[in-house]
Amino acid sequence: MMNHKVELFIFRHGETDWNAQRKFQGHTDIPLNEKGKFQAEELYQKFSTLKPQVCLSSDLVRAVETAKIGLRNHEISYVYSPALRETFLGDVEGLSQIEITEKYGEEVLTRWRSIEEKDLTMSFPNGETKLDHLIRVQNFIRNFIELNSHFSKVAISSHGGAVVRLVHSCINAPKEAIGIPNCCLYHLEFDKNENQFSFIKQL
Repeated sequence: MMNHKVELFIFRHGETDWNAQRKFQGHTDIPLNEKGKFQAEELYQKFSTLKPQVCLSSDLVRAVETAKIGLRNHEISYVYSPALRETFLGDVEGLSQIEITEKYGEEVLTRWRSIEEKDLTMSFPNGETKLDHLIRVQNFIRNFIELNSHFSKVAISSHGGAVVRLVHSCINAPKEAIGIPNCCLYHLEFDKNENQFSFIKQL
């Protein structure tokens, strides 16, 4: 009998200089800094026993670099896609949290960090909504699984917004907002019969 459940191991990229400066990156293509590469080495240790068969990755260099370091001993293929990028942040890309607060107010950042459903339609000026971002990520993963039914363990290299939104959209999602430090790793499951994501645990 074919297994109808696919294990997903989704992680956030390592640190960049903009992360260290608390700047919002969005689609801006910023590479890992030295600390980020070290964090990816720690991810490598975690993946030593997980044995993913393929890696889906955002096409932004910080996600690609993290995946290549963290999964370097696994003989797997990589699929790069803009669908797994961070939210497009419009007018706030490149601004620091302090600058965003000064320009738009503290409430905007509070809503941005919120995991409540009522805040999913929120976006920054000329940016993508959190809901549109979530749907983009979910659809890409679903479509990949549908077209590649032979994979049962999939690694996903993405971004903080993608991780938090995908986790909190799951069945059995944590009630409190999850932590999304650089190179955090979460174990999810996709049920092909039910067409739904489930939260398993943080790794």
